[in-house]
Amino acid sequence: MGKKYILAHDMGTSSNKAMLVTVFGDIIDSTKKEYPLYVPKPGFAEQEPYDWWDAICETSKNVIQKTGVKPEDIVGVTFSSQMQGLVLVSKEGKPLRRAISWVDSRAGDIMRENIWTWPRFQGYNIFRLIRFLYITGGAPGLAGKDIIGKILWLNKHEPDVIARTHKYLDPKDFIIFKMTGNYIKSTDLAVVWWLLDTRNNRNQWHPKLCKMAGIEMDKLPEVKASREVAGSITKEAAIATGLLPGTPVINGAGDISAAALGSGAVENGKMHIRIGTSGGVAGHFTKRKIDLAHYAGCIGSAYPEKYYLGIGTQDTMGICLEWVKNKVIYHAENLKQEHQVDKIYQILDKLVQRVEPGADGLIFTPWLYGERCPLNDDTLRGGLYNIGLNHTRDHIIRAVFEGIAMNIRWALETMEKLFGQVEELNFVGGGAMSDVWCQIIADITNRTIHQVADPQMAAGKGVALLASISLGYIKTFEEIGQYIKIKNTYYPNSANRQLYDKHFNAFKKLYKQNRKWFAKMNSQKK
Repeated sequence: MGKKYILAHDMGTSSNKAMLVTVFGDIIDSTKKEYPLYVPKPGFAEQEPYDWWDAICETSKNVIQKTGVKPEDIVGVTFSSQMQGLVLVSKEGKPLRRAISWVDSRAGDIMRENIWTWPRFQGYNIFRLIRFLYITGGAPGLAGKDIIGKILWLNKHEPDVIARTHKYLDPKDFIIFKMTGNYIKSTDLAVVWWLLDTRNNRNQWHPKLCKMAGIEMDKLPEVKASREVAGSITKEAAIATGLLPGTPVINGAGDISAAALGSGAVENGKMHIRIGTSGGVAGHFTKRKIDLAHYAGCIGSAYPEKYYLGIGTQDTMGICLEWVKNKVIYHAENLKQEHQVDKIYQILDKLVQRVEPGADGLIFTPWLYGERCPLNDDTLRGGLYNIGLNHTRDHIIRAVFEGIAMNIRWALETMEKLFGQVEELNFVGGGAMSDVWCQIIADITNRTIHQVADPQMAAGKGVALLASISLGYIKTFEEIGQYIKIKNTYYPNSANRQLYDKHFNAFKKLYKQNRKWFAKMNSQKK
């Protein structure tokens, strides 16, 4: 029998990447299509659901054509996707408005007015907090980026849309519906809606929590584990994607859970770093713990029967480089010609290396759209501090690399207080393609960094291997780590220890000294 393949889609905030992967994790080829994120007002962020679907269809056909793989040899389709986006669809399954993105923070004030009312503890209503923690194992944050806040905002400002809504979906749920005609949500995505009863892995929507949030339960999709089959490709979807009708669609997972698999750090207590558009620090753990003040704790993983996924999620990581590319890099075409590269990102390492560690005292705070872990504050914004006439574009780029690394160190501190110290971390996501960034993170965190091979493919590869378990090609979850390769390992440079400790302490003080000013400037209240 010939080789068999999984078609895995990694549906991010800025693009969808389709990859054909053997059932044992070898990536054959991939193709990508970008789509926009709309920012109509400060704090607002939206996307068109059909942009995702068009990208899924186009990249599916393209990667099949590029590789010459026969559709009959594709034994399953699965997805990694952005999380906590809200898609509202009609009875016909058509979107009723643009999807509200996970990065959207318009609901910060309305959460405080409707959910986190007095009496409060660290910003939370203590009685409701206890209820959320007991039933779900976590709670929606203060920043207004959770699904509950988005629905509350729409109830107030667009009640006609809520009245016409048949189902509330995540981005992945919408694509699965387009593929199969079924409304299915994976457990890991459902958990972070903070309406799911997760006690003893019940994984059912909780009526009282839904009532408290004003959400009708019949508008919520069915919840299934990430490794379960959500349905099969319909005739219409087969024509649109180039796949065969009846091909199994495995539920898949959110990008955090998927990257956790693709990092290879699947054993209890191991951690990894992910830098994509967003990112953070995460790992699999057998015991649930939570630190709401810093928005860190456990959600359902792609293997919820055995592991919970500890997360320290950070909203603006790789997207900071998008800002650099669009707002800081000038004469980009000339630079690409000078360095003989196709993409501007390929020369960032060279520009960073022109500047000594510490960027001559320049510090960048990467909170360009609020932050979750370790700060849980929707009013934060980024900044360049201590800038002088001596600083150049290269200093700014290095400061961005270092600022994101310092934010990772702060999240890592939070995670280690919960789960214990780790000495090494696997590194995945597009950011892990930068050798210079790997070393910077090793130096700033004082941890050994393992650069995973094909790190930008980690999420897709992770769900592909999970699909292989579903289809019987791989026996156990723990075997996934065997199919993940490490490209390089980076060790902390002790010569930079004192400098980076000084900068890290200054980095944290910048937040403490400016948080009230940020709140005054960026609150949604008029």
